[in-house]
Order: sequence, then structure tokens, then C-alpha cells
Amino acid sequence: MIRRTALLSALMLSLLLSACSKDKDDTAAEDAQAQAEATAEGKSAPADDAPAPPPPRIQYWPVLGPLVAGSYSGSCMRKPDLARTEATITVGADGKAASNGLALDFGEAPKVSLMRVRDDKGAYGTSAMFAMRPEKDGFLNVSSLDGGTVSIERENTGLMCSKVGGTDKLNSQPLHQALAGLINGKKQTVGCRDLANMMVVRDVDVGIDGSVIRIGDTAYDMKLAATEMVSFDEAGESMSLSVIMADQSTAQLIYDGAGALTHVSARNKTEATHACEQKR
Repeated sequence: MIRRTALLSALMLSLLLSACSKDKDDTAAEDAQAQAEATAEGKSAPADDAPAPPPPRIQYWPVLGPLVAGSYSGSCMRKPDLARTEATITVGADGKAASNGLALDFGEAPKVSLMRVRDDKGAYGTSAMFAMRPEKDGFLNVSSLDGGTVSIERENTGLMCSKVGGTDKLNSQPLHQALAGLINGKKQTVGCRDLANMMVVRDVDVGIDGSVIRIGDTAYDMKLAATEMVSFDEAGESMSLSVIMADQSTAQLIYDGAGALTHVSARNKTEATHACEQKR
């Protein structure tokens, strides 16, 4: 089997430069006086270039760690020489993975993706992928698909193992249940464009009720999804939850690191039905 340039006229630019030149000495004097007064009061001068606080992040490892942690042994192909070998890859609940002298820490991997798919017989397979940026700096994949596969790589060194036992635990429950603590299911209001008239934006309530995603009057029961996908970008600064239903309709919810919806989209088999963004 898976985003003005504003043009100034020559005259305006000349006037601005002239004004700046004329006022330079006065401005410097004022700045020096302000600095002296601030120092005299025991205060620091205002910092125009103060760094912005870091954005909030979803702390996903406490949830994902136990899901993927394990000691995985199997028949492996070694990189770069592609030699066959029996090997074991260990993954800790803290995100540290190691095998054959290769040790990597995926605890703050910028890119994490999980996918759960249902085949024609109703059986499920799940894969979890963790990648550094650039990807060559580290990659880990644990999957119950194709009989169980696990791989770990850095640069041109790594192992790709098949027929690995223990990966079935990834299928223990649907992703929306396994990661429920990370998903803000509370009803939030977003602005959705009328797809017949893109100038019109309407308020639509979006939320998750149990296993059901509700976008306005449209519902998607994740228990019946043919495919579930969850991804985290920039080490948790954003999170995406997507489902593909048996009738090929799809829905995607994207959250920021604080759990606020930023984008919502949906479509049926033939066309888009919702295109929504966080209200400003």
C-alpha cells in the first residue's frame, strides 16, 4: 500500500531625505537626552529591536513517545553499502533513537507526520515519520504497513528494516483518539468564503464532537475514515488533522501552537466545499 511594493516618487524621496538630513542633529540630541534621563532613573532605554517571544508550541512528545517507543529487530539493509544484516533499532519515549552506532534525538523534530489507512479488507496500517530539517540531518520511520518496517537515517548512513515485530501497537486506536489530548475540539468560529462568490465571507462554527468533525452543518465521522493524517510542523508551532472518507470527501483542520484554528478546508468527491481562515 500513502505564500507592496510601494513606489515613492523622486520628488517625495528627495523631500524625505532633505527632512531627515535637516533633523538629524536635533534627533540625535533628543535621543541622547532620553538615554541620559533613562539612565539617571535607573531604567533601560526602550529597545526597538527587542526580540519577539517564541510562538507557543504543541508539546506532542509526551503523547507520541509511548506510541512509537520500542526495540525493533528485523532483517535490515544497511546504508550506504546496502549490505544485508540483522539489526535492532531502539526508540525511546523521549524521542532518542539509536542503532548500529547511529544515535539521533527526534525530541524536537521540526516535522512529524502520522497516517492511518484502512485497506479493502478493513484492516488498518499506521506509520509515524519524524524528520529533521534538512531531512538528511535525521529521519526516522516506524510503520506497521507491509508487515512492519522501521528505518533510521542520517546523511548516507542508516538502516532500513523489514519484517519488524512490535509495530502493530501503532494500530491500537485511531489517531484522533490516540492524539485527542493534543487536539482542540472545542467549537471555534472561522470565516468561510462563499465558493460561488469569493467576496462573501460567512461565520462558520467548527469543532469536534467525540469522533465527529463538524464544519457548519457538514459532519465527518473519523471512526469511518479510510485515512487519518496528523502532522506537526516547526516542532509543534502548527498541527494539521486530515481525514479522507470512503466517499472520497475530505476535511482538514489546521491549528496554531496555542490550539486556535487557522485554516479549515473541505471538499466532496468533485469540488471544494469549504475554504476558511481564522477570524482576525
